[in-house]
Amino acid sequence: MMLTAKIKKLLLHPVPTVAAVMMCTAFLYLLEQAINHMPFVMFSVMGMATVFFLLSRKIYFSIYTALTLTTLISVASVLKYRTKGFDLHVYDVIFTGTDPKAFAFLLDEFTIYIVPFAGLMLCAVLVLSLVFIWDRKCAITAPWRAGLMAATFALIPASYPLRADEPRYFHYLGGFNASAFFVSFLDIKDAALGRGIGDKFAKMPAAEPFAAPDTCETAGSKPDLFVVLSESQSDLSRLGEFGIDEHFSQQFKSGDGKSHGLRVETFGGGTWISNFSFLTGLSSLDFGWQAPYLTTAMEGRVNYSLATELKRCGYRTAVLMPMKYNFVNEGPFLKSIGVDEILDYDRIGASEYAHHDRFYYEAARAFIEEHRKTDGRPLFLQVQTMFAHSPYSAHLALSSPVEDIETDSSDLDEYIRRVDQAQEDFRWFLGQAEADSKQRPSIVLEFGDHQSFATRDLITRLHPDFAIDNLSSSAYQTFFTVHGYGLNVDMRPFEFANLDIGYLGVSLLEAAGLRESPMFADLAALRDRCNGRLYYCTDRIAVDQHLNRRIASGYLVVE
Repeated sequence: MMLTAKIKKLLLHPVPTVAAVMMCTAFLYLLEQAINHMPFVMFSVMGMATVFFLLSRKIYFSIYTALTLTTLISVASVLKYRTKGFDLHVYDVIFTGTDPKAFAFLLDEFTIYIVPFAGLMLCAVLVLSLVFIWDRKCAITAPWRAGLMAATFALIPASYPLRADEPRYFHYLGGFNASAFFVSFLDIKDAALGRGIGDKFAKMPAAEPFAAPDTCETAGSKPDLFVVLSESQSDLSRLGEFGIDEHFSQQFKSGDGKSHGLRVETFGGGTWISNFSFLTGLSSLDFGWQAPYLTTAMEGRVNYSLATELKRCGYRTAVLMPMKYNFVNEGPFLKSIGVDEILDYDRIGASEYAHHDRFYYEAARAFIEEHRKTDGRPLFLQVQTMFAHSPYSAHLALSSPVEDIETDSSDLDEYIRRVDQAQEDFRWFLGQAEADSKQRPSIVLEFGDHQSFATRDLITRLHPDFAIDNLSSSAYQTFFTVHGYGLNVDMRPFEFANLDIGYLGVSLLEAAGLRESPMFADLAALRDRCNGRLYYCTDRIAVDQHLNRRIASGYLVVE
């Protein structure tokens, strides 16, 4: 009882409360690392406190609850950023929190983080419950409490840390873990008001729709097209320290012996963002606040895609993915853009989310062999891998030559081992395609969806242009490779210093010798005009005209 009384006296006193505010402010700054963001962060904390004060009439409880919640949110953001490269967003609560498949994935893959965090939350609930019981209601009336809340919330916009024209998307990629969650509430406002890509094009003159596509002809037989999404991989031959570049010097090269750079629009996570652009030929950044959640926001709104183009050319289309069908709504989205079959976690018989990539390639081979026995159509199959994905706390890779490579980061060491293993598995898949080439010609396109968070410190040191808020920086460069078996691949559509991922699909069509529809032919012309750039094309008017014609054709629904 004496101890309880002392704790109560300590907590319900102005001096310790002010000290707690100061310590929390210092901790949040350590997570944010941007002094100009701190007024916004602390006004957000105050706003939260005034809401609790309005509801409870308890001053100390309201202050401690606001501080605790902000700390927990910020810590959760740090954990998410370390594993996904994307700060905590309010949509994580809306989408992930209500998605059992996504929640199961987090529990399975990130137990090392979730269990301690859950324990921290439990302790916080217990302490705050005691404070709620001990704290007395004050005599300040509801109108005064409501006025205090209104005054505090009026100060939050004045302290907003971004420029008015600055995309919030880059803020979430920047590791601003104390402010990102609060900034993300503006995305809810824009969603509620219907603000998005449609606003821009509603103001543009009506565009001429694309002509209806005609038959799809080729000079010869149509090759099978295999696309490998190499999870979390980038060209490690660019990392000129610790002997990494020497070991990987001959990897990440196409069949012509050349290396090819690919620009993506996400860093450290967000595989579905890159895959969206690859399959649709669209830049995620054109969708503003929807960018991180396009598989949900754009389901049923993209009516012409790489899949529908290939089906026009007589292809059977399928995607093999390591996650379950409904994870981040990717399965339903892929179906909505014309993919015939989804080979998900359950269908391929997966037992965990971090199988070696050989597992996914063997599942792909089983599907390919069955298809060739029962279906005469050419095949488009995308294989999404998983082995190089974070977290890197467990040593999962087999013994390999890179065991001798030791960097200054255990996460980077494990990441390098996994990439080496993944590339060995990929070479096995290439060998299978080569063995089949006399019976079935094929093209194997591999691309990295984004860089891994494990490489950030090293890339920052080696490439001074590294910047999260600049898509032209080294942060957004990965790679692609192209290998042809049983045919000569036209590599001219890929010959750019760095190709934006939105053009990768149409370049594959041209390399395969397939006759494009008017829409994809216009996209290819846009690629050439913009020198491989999409969102940041110097002729932005041409990009907007292309998008406007998609909208006029019913290929893209933005309202």
